[in-house]
Amino acid sequence: MIDRSGFQLQTRKMLLEEALKNSIVDTASTLGEVFIAFQKDKYDVVIVDHGIENGQGCIDHILQISPDQSILVVSDAIHCVIPRCEDCVNNHYIRRLFNPTPIKNIVRMVEGFRRYECDHYDAETNHIRG
Repeated sequence: MIDRSGFQLQTRKMLLEEALKNSIVDTASTLGEVFIAFQKDKYDVVIVDHGIENGQGCIDHILQISPDQSILVVSDAIHCVIPRCEDCVNNHYIRRLFNPTPIKNIVRMVEGFRRYECDHYDAETNHIRG
């Protein structure tokens, strides 16, 4: 999970580990920590708060070294992390949830990541939901 450091990050980590039995949740708060983490490990799903400093840089780095990495982006931004929303959905495994989002929604997305689509994208119309 990539988010601001502090009490909230540690609380989210604890809640996710409790809800996702037999899972380990690593945390990172800086782009440097993301570089180090991806040199050491592979991840089933990476959760990124897009609103943090270097949030987009973290996503770009992850996609550069592992384009098929499952990434759950928690964001209140209007723009997508990839310039064309349909590219994000069709060419990468990126899903976005609106921020703030309850932990239960994050757990649901992590558990069934490939079955869900982005909160911001309507696959039927190929348009961003607004």
